[in-house]
Amino acid sequence: MLKLSQLSDILELQHTCEQHDGITLKLNWDMLKHRSPGMQEDFFSYEEGKLVSFLALYGFGRKIEVCGMTHPEYRRQGHFSRLWQQAIGSEAITRMNRVLFNTPHNSIAGQQWVQSHHARLDSTEYSMKLEHGEHSLLGQFEGKEIAQLRRFREEDTDLWARLDADAFGISEFSTIAALASPSRSLTKIMLVIEHSGLAVGKIEIDRQDEHSWIYGFAVDPALRGHGIGRSALRQVALQEHARGNHVWLDVSATNPRALHLYESCGFVQQDIQDYYEYELPQT
Repeated sequence: MLKLSQLSDILELQHTCEQHDGITLKLNWDMLKHRSPGMQEDFFSYEEGKLVSFLALYGFGRKIEVCGMTHPEYRRQGHFSRLWQQAIGSEAITRMNRVLFNTPHNSIAGQQWVQSHHARLDSTEYSMKLEHGEHSLLGQFEGKEIAQLRRFREEDTDLWARLDADAFGISEFSTIAALASPSRSLTKIMLVIEHSGLAVGKIEIDRQDEHSWIYGFAVDPALRGHGIGRSALRQVALQEHARGNHVWLDVSATNPRALHLYESCGFVQQDIQDYYEYELPQT
């Protein structure tokens, strides 16, 4: 579990880097705030009491994502590379079979560092924000919603695991273990999508200040294309908008079906994140 002072230092460094570089860093704050005890997943470099470089590991099943940043005034001094050398030998990485570096598409420093480590571009992800417009989910809707939403219950675990495996390639075992973990986020809202009385999908909401991020959105493959997902998405968007929050989500550039759905719902691309696969040294 990270200390409040560490979280504050990370946030301050993030704001400095984002303003200087004109980028958006994906630091998965929901995960940072709820780290599991006993596993080192965060690495810090301080100079005279000031955080100048930070590297974080985020596990998703047997895959781990690496993200971080270095203060503009302290770059090219080896801070981030030293953190990576600490991280690469940690248990959090050695138990994984896949490592992905995450860096904003427009981050010159991030892209240069990744390329210096001979990583291969694996995928690209768009961050999208819901805007007002002719077809926006925030517009008036006079029909009847065909999806109903309710809170996740323990008996939904198997459904959750199956949908995660189908939509995101996360093993059912990993999802079940994460749901059973005592460190599971209590701030993330987990909703089950129902249609005609049957549980057919899932959607998660993570509120960060005035922003609401939608995660883990999936509908049973047999029922896609019938408007169930759009109905659920609209209800969540209106709920979060009523709170005064901006609604965001991420979508893979290689998922044209989802990308088309979100664009048709009024989501507009704001940022691009690149993921590079790193081949771990053979031991």
